[in-house]
Amino acid sequence: MRPGVRTARVVGLALGVAVAVARRWRPRPLHPSGVVLAGALHVESHGAPGGAALGAPVAHPVVVRVSRAAGLPAPLPDVFGLAVHWTTGGRSQDLLLSATGLGRATRFLLAPRVRPCGGGFGTLMPFRDVDDRPVLLAAAPAGPSPRDLGATSREPVALVGVELRLLSAHPGGRWHRLGALRCGEIVTADAPRVDPVQNVPGALGTYPWAAALRAPAYRAARGGQPPGYAGGAA
Repeated sequence: MRPGVRTARVVGLALGVAVAVARRWRPRPLHPSGVVLAGALHVESHGAPGGAALGAPVAHPVVVRVSRAAGLPAPLPDVFGLAVHWTTGGRSQDLLLSATGLGRATRFLLAPRVRPCGGGFGTLMPFRDVDDRPVLLAAAPAGPSPRDLGATSREPVALVGVELRLLSAHPGGRWHRLGALRCGEIVTADAPRVDPVQNVPGALGTYPWAAALRAPAYRAARGGQPPGYAGGAA
């Protein structure tokens, strides 16, 4: 095992234990509540990083769950998240985006904010493209939110009716327009638990170090326990 993967595995197991402990107090230790929206994912640019792997040009009906990571009430700032789920050929595909900056450095940093439409959302960690190069995906508001006034602009419901520009880039490179994510109306059913490690979108791949870092926390959040955890779950 490479040193980087070994380190990521140790950190990932620690994060998994932390999530498992938090799950004793609430079923969703992160992003405990949110709104579920119908939507559409349009991947338009075949030449953008990740475009060929995602099958551009293509469109998918999707389910989008918009939530606050810590579950803090408005008007407190929180890290908003977008969990996008769709199925193609009977295979689940997931894209998990968190509020981040979009600069060359800030795209790797979480960005707590008061309003979900106050900035971009990114994957933080790269996928592996079909040419083996790392690729980051992001989404950013294409224009003013129709709910940009009043208290609702601080809640996940602010994404209703909003179109986000879908972007892609190599780490440190400039962003390319990849397509669009259109958020529709609220639906009654809850969204399925997403797992971008197991359900990597399209023909993108996951780097071993990224999977080692993220998989234990996702497993613990779904109710499984990371190796070495003996605390149980409530």
